[in-house]
Amino acid sequence: MKIIIDRYDGTQHYKQAYVVDKKDIEGKTLLSLLLFIKQNLDASLNFTASCRSAICGACGVRVNGHSVLACDEKMEELLATYDNPEVITISPLANFRVISDLVVDWEPSVENLRKIRPTFIPKDEFSAEKGCKQTQEQYDKIQKQWDCILCGCCASECSKLTADSSDYMEPFVFTHAHRATFDSRGKDPMLHAKAVVLGGLWNCVHCQECADRCPKGISSFSDIANLRVKAVANGLDEGEGPGHATAFLTDIVEGTGRLNEIKLALRSEGVIKNMDKMDIAFNLMGAGKMNPLHIFGEEDIEGHKELVEMIKAARAAADKE
Repeated sequence: MKIIIDRYDGTQHYKQAYVVDKKDIEGKTLLSLLLFIKQNLDASLNFTASCRSAICGACGVRVNGHSVLACDEKMEELLATYDNPEVITISPLANFRVISDLVVDWEPSVENLRKIRPTFIPKDEFSAEKGCKQTQEQYDKIQKQWDCILCGCCASECSKLTADSSDYMEPFVFTHAHRATFDSRGKDPMLHAKAVVLGGLWNCVHCQECADRCPKGISSFSDIANLRVKAVANGLDEGEGPGHATAFLTDIVEGTGRLNEIKLALRSEGVIKNMDKMDIAFNLMGAGKMNPLHIFGEEDIEGHKELVEMIKAARAAADKE
């Protein structure tokens, strides 16, 4: 079998192929295979690894374009995913600067983690003598986020980071901000929420690749959604993102239950910004994609009353929490 590895020597990117026997793969994890190649075929190959137990997160790589935790991937199962091919390609994580071979630069990501202050400031009621306690129910709300091992798989798969990383933090940063924000022991939850608003909270494109590839089953997408609700509820509701989300909710609850596309742009961006988009609006109207008469409203969708009651019940339950 042929293993192709995307390599980088500090000056150029290139591919290098290694031929291994099937017996050298049997019973191995992907990390064990990389170690086998380094120890027996090419000592110059660079990659990072430590615990070999899916705890430290150091061995994140991509296989055939998909991000995985190398120590957590059994080769037989991994190959079966791709119908047992004769060739696979191993690459460094995407959306990170490559330092050498499969080793990537984490410093920009660490700096983003610093910005959201992932450790909380305890409430005044806690002390060294009394401790800093919370109930099981309170812990359960952030338990999943504590499982994040900073492997980088979510960031590697993130469509937004691939398109433009200049105004967006890595998905795992939002997960750690969620953990700190919703920790019942914290004195100032908004300390973390404000930081992620500035870090592109409303720029998520909802691809959910982060949730799909996380080896721990964490959904940074859901964490982002919860942080948005928290931010808006605490007055951080300025900008196109909150306006866009509010427009959807307004049409569902106060409107007919159907999104009013005429009003959506106005509510999201305002009148002035939309003046430059009149040509787009006319084209949509001409193609039958937008009805200008909907500015005056439409008939309620079937079951709208019941839908509104469900939303009210959900809000009431959330308020109790």
